[in-house]
Amino acid sequence: MRKEENKYGMRIIRRRNKYLHNLSAGFSLAELLVVITTITTLMAMLLPSLGRAKEQARRTACASNLRQLGFGLQMYAIHNNGCYPAEKLCGNPQSVLTGGLFPYYLDNRDIFYCPSAEAVEPYAQSDEYGGPGGDSVINTDENWQRSYISYKYFSITRRDTRMPLPLRLCEYPHLLREDSPASRWLMSDWVRKHVPVFPHLEKGGWGGGRNVLFADTSVRFVRHRTPGAF
Repeated sequence: MRKEENKYGMRIIRRRNKYLHNLSAGFSLAELLVVITTITTLMAMLLPSLGRAKEQARRTACASNLRQLGFGLQMYAIHNNGCYPAEKLCGNPQSVLTGGLFPYYLDNRDIFYCPSAEAVEPYAQSDEYGGPGGDSVINTDENWQRSYISYKYFSITRRDTRMPLPLRLCEYPHLLREDSPASRWLMSDWVRKHVPVFPHLEKGGWGGGRNVLFADTSVRFVRHRTPGAF
């Protein structure tokens, strides 16, 4: 402690902070390494949780897309004797679906694309997973122009033998209407039988999880084939 007088003769007492010397010296290398290690450990613990939270948000946005597609299909059916659009095949291109809904009942093309589509784009492009390959499911101007979208649509007129659907040949055409059984799948996330990963970082194969739009326009996340799906 030091005593001083200012120019007015008033006594000033200054107390020396005993920690000041240590603070001015900064961190030692060992202390810095401890801090870095702690931060790295915390990030390693938090990043998976953040990744899951982001994917959950994308899955929710995807379900919203399918729900809006369901409303669009309902409005289409009102003006078409209860019938939904009928595609030739199950899979891209899907020009009958997109042309029937856009822009008359849905005016935003983003609705036709899953926010997690990039995760499965390599598998859609490949011919190694039970499909013909060369597919694309991401939102680009080129894909939109050729009616390539992220979702599968299940109201179809004939079977594509390259893309197996669990129906006998005699069950085609498979035409869905607004009064079809509620358990029938109307649309779903992109799927292919043997891919290891589905959208939303779910395990692939027929047992993998995906968002599904049902014929009654409800949307649920399913991890298995539901009875009466097709």
